[in-house]
Amino acid sequence: MNLALQTAFMETAFLIGAEEPNSFLLAGDKKEIYWGSAAFFVLMALVVWKGLGPIKAAMANRTAGIEAELAEAKADREAAERALTESSADLPDLAQEEARIRREAEETATKLKADLIAKAEIEAESVRERGQAEVANRKRQAQADLSAKMAEATRDGAEAAVRDGLDSGAQVDLIEKYINEVGQLS
Repeated sequence: MNLALQTAFMETAFLIGAEEPNSFLLAGDKKEIYWGSAAFFVLMALVVWKGLGPIKAAMANRTAGIEAELAEAKADREAAERALTESSADLPDLAQEEARIRREAEETATKLKADLIAKAEIEAESVRERGQAEVANRKRQAQADLSAKMAEATRDGAEAAVRDGLDSGAQVDLIEKYINEVGQLS
């Protein structure tokens, strides 16, 4: 198909009166090729003559800028590494710090345990003393109640004896009974 188009183009160009094309690989007029090549080389010479110096200077400036940035980055990195080393040296040894904290915690726990035991012993002694005081109070109260009942019984007995007319044997029995009861209270 491409060959058919080329053939049609040549026939049309020949009929119009145009020049014959150069070849299949080099289309167009030879003069265009010469003038185009000449213009290219002139422009190239002009770029090399006028533009090569500024391009080289710009590239050198860019290279110098990159080298300066790299040197600054290297200096910053070295400073950061020094700071890291210094700060690492300032940090306490974690194992020692952990051992110190554990030792303090154990000491605190031992002290708290001793304090709690002492406090419990004090509270137990206090409870024991209160219990003893309460027992003593109840014992006194029981004795007082017993004495009151004894007095009441003695009074009732004395009244009954007086009513019934006491004889000397009944009086002796009554007094001995009273002495025995009082002796048991002590």
